[in-house]
Order: sequence, then C-alpha cells, then structure tokens
Amino acid sequence: MIRLVTEEEIPSLERFCEGSPFGCKIAGLQRAYGLSLPFARFWVQTHEQGEITAAVSSLDGAAVLHLKSTADRDELKEFLSAAGCRTLLCEESAAHALYGASNRAGEMFVCSPAIEQSMTENGVKLLDEVPVRELFSLLCECGEQKAEQFEPFYLDVSHRVRHGACLTQGAIFSDRLAACAMAGSITETDAVLSAVAAHPDFRRSGLGGAVVRALLLRLLPRAVYVLCENERAGLFYRSLAFSSAGRWAELDFW
Repeated sequence: MIRLVTEEEIPSLERFCEGSPFGCKIAGLQRAYGLSLPFARFWVQTHEQGEITAAVSSLDGAAVLHLKSTADRDELKEFLSAAGCRTLLCEESAAHALYGASNRAGEMFVCSPAIEQSMTENGVKLLDEVPVRELFSLLCECGEQKAEQFEPFYLDVSHRVRHGACLTQGAIFSDRLAACAMAGSITETDAVLSAVAAHPDFRRSGLGGAVVRALLLRLLPRAVYVLCENERAGLFYRSLAFSSAGRWAELDFW
C-alpha cells in the first residue's frame, strides 16, 4: 500500500532513508519543506506488517524514489504514472526494473566520514554560506544553469538555507567568487553534494577541490554522496578520496 507520510511516521521515514543518496534527498526535502505544502509531497509504500519498503518524494513533479528489494514494483510503477510526476530519480537498477531504460544515468560516489581530508588551502580564501544570487551567477558562467532558471533555483535554495537544510561553500580569488559547492540535501547521517563548479578562468587551480574539502569538513561525520554525469567528474571526486557507490538514473515522463 502507498500512502502519504504522516507526522508520526517521520522518524520511521528518516531511518528508512539512511545510507542512501536518494533517501537523503527524500528525507532532506521533508526537513526543508515539511508535509503541509501542496507542491512538496511524500509517500511511503508498506507491506502487510507495516514495514516501509519504498519512499517517494515529489517537488513540483520532480520525483525521487528509494526502495528495498522487497518493494512492490508493479504498484510503484502504477502509482508514479498516476501521481503526475515529470521526472523520476532513483538507482539505475530500479529504473531498469520499473521501466526498462532511463533518459540519463551516471556513477555515484561517496566520501566516508572515516576518510581524513586535508583542509589546508594556501592562498585560498574560503567563504562559508555564499549568497544565493552569487552562487547562481557563477553556475551560469560555468554553464551549469541558465538565466531563466533563476527564480525556482533562488526560491528553493533560499528556503533550504533558511531552514538549515542546505550548506553552501565558496572560494574567493581576487575579490570574486571563483568556485562553489553546495550540500542541498542534508540529514543527520547523510548529505548529497550539488552545484560544484569552478569559473573557467580558475579551473585546474585547485579551487574546486578546496571548496569540496571545506564543505566535507562542515558536514562531518555524515557520509557525503555525489551523483556524477560524466567520467571527468568521476575522476575529480576520486582524486578527493570519494569511492564508487553505484549508479543513478533519471527518467522523463513528459
């Protein structure tokens, strides 16, 4: 059975979501937005004994799925079609089991809290909490965002920051923001990185690694995940002591 999450079920949802980047995105979204807003919805699938077998979140139609091997996949597929989701993000194996293919996919990486990171960055001025407008501008300069995406990005990130559900990190060089990173999904045990970028003028200067390492330090002792879109990004995170954690996939429904 699939049903909306209730306030009483939040602790159970968070426990179910531990140890997964998709679970972290679901639980982190719930921490940021709560259960009462019409554009942010959360569901769980349970078996007859009441144990959670899958969790789904949707923010403006962008859905995330975390499931166990015991989940009823036929029920999930029927539900996701009926729920009006625009996209679905989940493990690649789950996407293929449900739909046979995906529109986008890539490798996932995780940095264990047990891995020691060097946080000394000579000549780099690190900035905790980057203004969202400056963060977005840098992402546009790096080709990671488009100008027309500003409003939804600003509203979402600003809301998460205000509610303690997001951390940003920047590197300043010559009085300008040269690199950035963000943990947009955070729980007690896990975090997911996004918006990691360095301005084209400062690439291969170590600034990207500097902001990621600084953010990792602030996120301790959480396990920190990142979803990579290409091999170049994977090599970057491997150089920072991240290790492979499987594969992600995203599907477009309409």
